[in-house]
Amino acid sequence: MISKNNITRSVKTLKQLISRCESYGEFGEDGSLRLPVEKTEYSFVSISKEKLVDYESGGMTILDLHQKLEEKMGDCEWSDVSIDIQMPKPKLRTKIF
Repeated sequence: MISKNNITRSVKTLKQLISRCESYGEFGEDGSLRLPVEKTEYSFVSISKEKLVDYESGGMTILDLHQKLEEKMGDCEWSDVSIDIQMPKPKLRTKIF
């Protein structure tokens, strides 16, 4: 899923990209633009309703369940990676009077 701040949703042309990043002050001293990149992988952890009922009757907390599910991550089949290249966010400009 592409974020609202993704480069392809934020600007339509390279001219817009350059103009927007200039107004944000995003070009560094060397003239380079650094764009935030988010890399995401997906998988699923399965747990039966019966197991959840057993855990609940044993007094397990949600935090304990989360930790137990984290231990199962090694068994997961991970999907292809999706990459979301994002526009830099405007820097806050404060006026001092």
